[in-house]
Amino acid sequence: MHMEDTVQGTALQLQQLTAVYSGWRFGLGGSGHWWAVRRNECLRAPSREELELKLREHLDARQDA
Repeated sequence: MHMEDTVQGTALQLQQLTAVYSGWRFGLGGSGHWWAVRRNECLRAPSREELELKLREHLDARQDA
């Protein structure tokens, strides 16, 4: 039961990220790192929270350029 809860929780988090950041693809790798990819942009972080922080910083930097 615990494994199913973990899988469902991860799936929900991936859906939430996809809903907020259109055009990005998200995943959770075997190493436990979360990743986000859009065209030739790739971000990676050890947690969902850190990935979202990196995404916001990345997107803010692109807007400033």
